[in-house]
Amino acid sequence: MRQRLLRDSLAVALGALTMLSLPPWGLWPLGPIGLGLWLRYCNRGAGRWRDRLEAAGAFWLGAYVLGLFWMTELTLPGWIVAVPVEALIMALPASLVAPSGWRRTLGVPAALVLGEAVRWRVPFGGVPMSNLALGQVEGPWLGVAVLAGPLGVIALVGVGAVIVERLCAREWCDVAWPAVAAIGLPLAALAWPATTVDATITAAVVQAGGELGTNVDTPQRSVRTRHLEATAAWGGNADLMLWSESSTSSDGPLEASDRLAELEALAAERDVVLVANFYERTPDGQRFRNATVAVDPNTGLSDRYDKAHLVPFGEYVPLRSVVERFADLSLISREAIGGAGPGLLTTSLGDIAAVTSYEVYFSELVRDGVRAGGRIVANPTLASSYSTSVVPAQSLASARLRGVESGRWVLQSSTTGYSAIVSPKGEITHRSELRESVVLAANVDLRSGSTPATVLGSWPLMLAAVVVLASCAVTAARTNGRAV
Repeated sequence: MRQRLLRDSLAVALGALTMLSLPPWGLWPLGPIGLGLWLRYCNRGAGRWRDRLEAAGAFWLGAYVLGLFWMTELTLPGWIVAVPVEALIMALPASLVAPSGWRRTLGVPAALVLGEAVRWRVPFGGVPMSNLALGQVEGPWLGVAVLAGPLGVIALVGVGAVIVERLCAREWCDVAWPAVAAIGLPLAALAWPATTVDATITAAVVQAGGELGTNVDTPQRSVRTRHLEATAAWGGNADLMLWSESSTSSDGPLEASDRLAELEALAAERDVVLVANFYERTPDGQRFRNATVAVDPNTGLSDRYDKAHLVPFGEYVPLRSVVERFADLSLISREAIGGAGPGLLTTSLGDIAAVTSYEVYFSELVRDGVRAGGRIVANPTLASSYSTSVVPAQSLASARLRGVESGRWVLQSSTTGYSAIVSPKGEITHRSELRESVVLAANVDLRSGSTPATVLGSWPLMLAAVVVLASCAVTAARTNGRAV
């Protein structure tokens, strides 16, 4: 019992250590190092399945106590429930990893891939925030996203963990093949041809600025006013301008609102394609739509996209009648009406792939917009609900991953930060500070063509992970059968 307690305590600590690879801390080597130390000192000696599950559960519990702590700013009960649920989702595939041999070499990255893929989808549409790929945006494996998306980056974190484990065990000869993958795949990504440049335009991203953690108490009118003031104060010219999420609002259909007329006049005055986001209330005031619109300087409203992937416990409350018995839901008095994808805005500059706020964490949503013809990615977002830099930093890291895997420039406009312009290589060319009122502008490319990640999506890696872990489980069952 004492040994198990020590092992599980170490696993919890190593899980928390691994999460320090994530933004805003950004200590990317701790991703594979934390996992590798856990494999060596907590997982390797666990022979029985339930022992491996216990060790894995302790590791991921420690990881998400820290990694999901940002949730406490929205809902403390939600954080308390989410941590063990997310830990269990990751621990179950980890418990199937073989104790040695090639099945272990492949099983570790397969377990990470399958666990992350599942938790990005369940419960309630998934929670892709605080995933291991975000911790590698400053590391050498970011470029692999062009080949296999974020799950490919996560697989390499697992490969790196195997290398760390075997170095700790002084199994020098067994490091060779994982090292080839860890070095060879980033080199292959560098050699992959870039997407095609169709045109170069000047793009501007507007950040209204203001205090963090005040979006609920601040009248929407003042957010709109700050956008107007920041735009008016900027003396530059642009072909495309992006405002943040909830930068304006409408009571009733936005197409007939004075606020849309205001945007159309501004677009005509500045001779710019303006992409802005409406908080569109229904006539009865009980529900709303989160709508991103494109306004052409010559023709006015050209297209709209209603956010399809809504935020659970943010834009709607699953099982509201049950949850309201235990939590104050007054801050989520209105529930959103979801739209349909793909997120695509047709403009005079060409098609724009649009993802709103939280949607930037979902690679498949950007993939759908790009496959539908999007030549640049626009991400209006909010992030002002949070008083720290954790969520804004993770949102920016997600934009960097989306840029690499899609081969597109990404424009991210946040109300209070971080707003940024991101290249197809995942490089941040321009970035705001938190709370700053600023307009960022740069020459960016409108691009066409596909990357392997855009063509294939995440299913090949997920299927491979299932096959590997199934092989591990069958082998373990046969071994146990012979032992009996």
